[in-house]
Amino acid sequence: MKIRTTVVCLPVRNIEKTLEFYKVALNFSNAAIEEGIIVIEIPNLSLFLMEKNIFETYSKKAGREAQFPNEKAGLVISCAMESKESIDTVLESVPKHGGSVPDKATLSEQSGGYIGYFSDPDGYLWEIVYPMQQ
Repeated sequence: MKIRTTVVCLPVRNIEKTLEFYKVALNFSNAAIEEGIIVIEIPNLSLFLMEKNIFETYSKKAGREAQFPNEKAGLVISCAMESKESIDTVLESVPKHGGSVPDKATLSEQSGGYIGYFSDPDGYLWEIVYPMQQ
């Protein structure tokens, strides 16, 4: 199987609030709403954040409804970052714009990377990592 790109589609509760979070807290300045969908291009990934009704219309073909994460959700969006400082900057910004940060970033003894976690306004969990050993 040869994949050209990967697209992840996630439902959101409040598209305007979500847009502000991704544009301001995470600095995805190119993000915009088009026909109820926010498209964010990340290297090797297109993230589609979709109004709940649009997501459900799209996912009906597979018999799925929109569901939102909770503390038991099994989805983590993980990204490698360019520096420890970039991780700290994101984690400082997230709570100011409707997201949450469970704890400060730490150096992982297991991987040797500097790792932080945050959730966006809809509860999607992000892991941001700076691999210290390069």
